[in-house]
Amino acid sequence: MMLGIITMVALIGAQGTPATPTTPATKQTSSAAVQAPAVAPKDADVLIKDALADAKKSGRVVFVRFTATWCGWCRLMEKTLDEPAVRERFDKQFVVVTLDVLEQGPKKPFENPNGEKWLNSLGGAGGGIPFFATLDAKGKKLVDSNLMPTGQNKNLGCPATDAEIKLFGEYLDKSGKKLSADDKAFILGRFKANAPKN
Repeated sequence: MMLGIITMVALIGAQGTPATPTTPATKQTSSAAVQAPAVAPKDADVLIKDALADAKKSGRVVFVRFTATWCGWCRLMEKTLDEPAVRERFDKQFVVVTLDVLEQGPKKPFENPNGEKWLNSLGGAGGGIPFFATLDAKGKKLVDSNLMPTGQNKNLGCPATDAEIKLFGEYLDKSGKKLSADDKAFILGRFKANAPKN
C-alpha cells in the first residue's frame, strides 16, 4: 500500500457472515492454533497521521475502513476493494487506511492500537463492521457508512444488494473527490459481481 501503510481496515456492518462457503482465508481457527501476528500492528494514530500527510501532498482524501479477522463481510469488502483493477481506480481518490478492531481472546494482538477509539470517534460505535469513513486532508470527517435509510442499524457495511451498491456510489460522490463516471461504474460493478448469490 502507498507509503507502506498497513492495510488491515474493515468497516463494521451488521450483515453477519456471507452465505458463501468458508475459504482458507476466512476459516475460523481454534484458540490453541492462533499465533500472534508476525509484525505487531501499527498504532492507528500513526497510520491516520501518515495517511493525512499523504492526502495533503497528493490532493486526495483518506478512506478509513475497519475490519476484524472474524468478520466475513469484511473479507468480502476487502476482496473487492483490494482487486488490483479496483484498487488502481480507488487510489486515484483515496489514501486507504485499514484498521483491525473488535478482536477477542487470542486474536486481540491483531488489533491496531487505538483503532477502536477511531471507530467510535468516526461514528461506528455499536454499528458493526465493516464500517468506513472518509476524512479530508485536515482530518475532518466528510462522510461515513451510516447510510441505511431504515432500521435500527444505519451502517451500510459491505454493499451487496443493488440498493446497498447504489448507496455506496452515493458515498463515493460525497467523499470530496469525484471519481470519473467510468471508474465509479467499474468499482460498483465489481461489488455487484462479488456479492453473495442467494
